Amino acid sequence: MKAKENTPELTKTEKLAGSVEKFFSKNGKVLAIVAAVVLIVVIAIGIIVTVNSNKSEKEFTAIAKLDSQYSALINMDNTSDEYKTAADTFVSDADALISSSKGYPGIKAKYLKGLYSFDMKNYSDAASIFEEVSVSANNTYLGALALINGAASYENAGNQDKALELYNKVWDSYGKNAAESQKALFNVARIYEEKGDSELAKATYQQLVDEFGTTGEYGKLAASRIIVL
Repeated sequence: MKAKENTPELTKTEKLAGSVEKFFSKNGKVLAIVAAVVLIVVIAIGIIVTVNSNKSEKEFTAIAKLDSQYSALINMDNTSDEYKTAADTFVSDADALISSSKGYPGIKAKYLKGLYSFDMKNYSDAASIFEEVSVSANNTYLGALALINGAASYENAGNQDKALELYNKVWDSYGKNAAESQKALFNVARIYEEKGDSELAKATYQQLVDEFGTTGEYGKLAASRIIVL
């Protein structure tokens, strides 16, 4: 009988290495394509992040410039040709930023446009703009400011009821967390008083005093009105 050849048995490691080698030999092209696709995706993500970062930087630069433009406007003679040119540029730049940015720069640009409309005594336009900003900037300091300015715009436009609604909304939405809350409560009470509702006016003045005390300007004014009423 022929002797059985003594062929060494492959180890598990050697078998695994052979399997891996066969796999790469068979699927190397596919893996190369997958790797290339992954690389392209990574590069694309990097480009998107860079573009968004650059866009954000440009928008914040633009709103800083617009802020300066508005500050310059309010210190100009509004009857001068210089003012008209500067105002036209301001409105154009504000509209461009409002259209291009859905974040803070665009919202702030709309707020500044509302201030400009108020300055120009376009109170109805200003009120509408401020209401839009109050929604977009809800739960932020800009949202509270927009409500206060919107209420003032409605008052100047002769719509006292709408003004009362927005003043109330400052307190209802922000409570004591907004710097404008004392002013809002005082104006709510003042409008009630002007409407002849002394009882509701006095109750609101008292609420202001209870919440904020009498050390501040509006607290002192409220306390004096309580005595009168």
